[in-house]
Amino acid sequence: MSDQQNGPRADQWRGMTPQDRGLDTPMIDDVFEALSDWRRRAVCRYLVTCEDTGVDVGTLAAAVARRAQQSGVADSDATVEAIEQALVETHLPELDRIGLLDFDERSRAVHYWGQATVEKWAEHAEAVSRCGEF
Repeated sequence: MSDQQNGPRADQWRGMTPQDRGLDTPMIDDVFEALSDWRRRAVCRYLVTCEDTGVDVGTLAAAVARRAQQSGVADSDATVEAIEQALVETHLPELDRIGLLDFDERSRAVHYWGQATVEKWAEHAEAVSRCGEF
């Protein structure tokens, strides 16, 4: 686990980049935890290719749903609505907690500042995935 659990509350980090938080790279356990779910991998891969540093949750959920459909993910929770709910309730707060992105629950805005370690592992996970899962 990262040192963030003992640091400031998440609302005190709002709007701060990982470098502002004193984080250069996430702990390797946090990286693998972040990439352990297909939705979080899809979020990371989308944000890497997104030209803007910020995106709203609805746009992100639609992109994750498209990616799931293209990859043939056989998950009944792969609808845009279900993904959006899962992102808001679980996945985006988790990615925010470990410092990979900033998620503002009130505005439903997601800001990504770039994280080379996560990007590399997400790319690797996608390259070696089989059977339609990413």
